[in-house]
Amino acid sequence: MQLFKKIILIAIGIIYSNIFSYAQGCSDAGVCTINTIKDHSFNILEQEYSRNNFTAGITYGLGEFDVNVTNPYVEYQYLFNSKMSITGKLTYGFINGELANTSNLGDLIITSNKHIYLKELSALSLTLGAKIPLNNSNLKNEGNALPMHYQTSLGTYDLIVGINYVYMDLGISLALQQPLINSNDNEFIAPTDPNLDEEKYLSTNSFDRKGDLMSRVSYNVNIIENKLILRPGVLAIYHLADDSYTDQNNHEVEITGSQGITLNANIFVNYNFAENKYLELAIGRPMVTRDARPDGLTRKLVLGLEYTHSF
Repeated sequence: MQLFKKIILIAIGIIYSNIFSYAQGCSDAGVCTINTIKDHSFNILEQEYSRNNFTAGITYGLGEFDVNVTNPYVEYQYLFNSKMSITGKLTYGFINGELANTSNLGDLIITSNKHIYLKELSALSLTLGAKIPLNNSNLKNEGNALPMHYQTSLGTYDLIVGINYVYMDLGISLALQQPLINSNDNEFIAPTDPNLDEEKYLSTNSFDRKGDLMSRVSYNVNIIENKLILRPGVLAIYHLADDSYTDQNNHEVEITGSQGITLNANIFVNYNFAENKYLELAIGRPMVTRDARPDGLTRKLVLGLEYTHSF
């Protein structure tokens, strides 16, 4: 395990300092930040012994075409017992870029988590949930339609299914986020005039986004036992099919290159600064990306900070 720790830390260091600095990835539609899927800690800070966990956080992402995306959120988790919990998460979005400044509610994400195997050194849990959009992805600027980069929700009702396995300090998760109902009413059609800033964005009129399969591997490194934990990892997201939009002639057009894999490196730093009070710092950078990302989820860099109070 000591050798594995060193390999992980060296690999992450290389990732964060080499040629991948200019790649663009992320592409998280919501499933990657669900705590019961994201958190591979086993007995980390003994959070499972608290009935209630309240979390407030904020993430910042530098997107494609230097669009700045800030997402505050609040989350509440209730544990029925040591093996089962339910969580609700509410998101908001502030977006700033060359075309407009927008802000609005994002999504409501509701999940339940069940431990189906829980032993001293290992655990296996299942997560089932749904993402509910709180707008129809059609925010405009002075009446002008905006691409998905400026929307605070994807406008889809999604099914979320995940499995999370932990053995000592090693964690592996796999999850599916599949749109079931599309309420996206985006109206953006990219102009053909190369002198317009809008020309470089992909058309997303009546955008139809496909599902994602996500996998994460991470490893806990105890810096200060039960006080400060470093958790480097790798996150892969496979977009299951090409997305599509409706053109001016009311024809559905597939967006070639929007299917495929996005690979990201993540580091989480967990700090227990007082009894039942925790801070988590998250940093994410891309390594591999899809050719086309019309959903506006492209990120060159993601930073996150969240506070959790357990009681």
